[in-house]
Amino acid sequence: MPSIGPSITPCSGWPGSTPLAEELVQDAFVTVYQRLDEIENPGAYLRRTVINRCYGALRRRSTERRKVTEIGVDERLQLPPELDETWRALDRLKPRHRTVLVLRYYEDLSIRQIAEILGEREGTVKSLIHRSLDKLRNEVTR
Repeated sequence: MPSIGPSITPCSGWPGSTPLAEELVQDAFVTVYQRLDEIENPGAYLRRTVINRCYGALRRRSTERRKVTEIGVDERLQLPPELDETWRALDRLKPRHRTVLVLRYYEDLSIRQIAEILGEREGTVKSLIHRSLDKLRNEVTR
């Protein structure tokens, strides 16, 4: 099997819990493995699959939170205890902003690698990272 490299940490901070992130990554590996002969770049495909599954988990969690709020249950009960202020602030960002920050600072990818993963120009990624950091700073200082 080709080297996949450090492919998984994009998901580690997103869904809010390590077990859920691990499950999403496991599912992504299964998907890639089943299509390995058809995939030109397994590492990039795996990373994109992980990111897409994280987006899906975030959408589901958002829907669940709205439903919980509608029935009057305190939303704070839904957050895992290991989340600190930074993770909570990161969680409040839009998925696109969260994505670039996780890829850049947790996955330690270059601007070029992030641009390839997201299908954007490098300049777009740079400005997105800059705006995302500003939004994160604002969330932390609130």
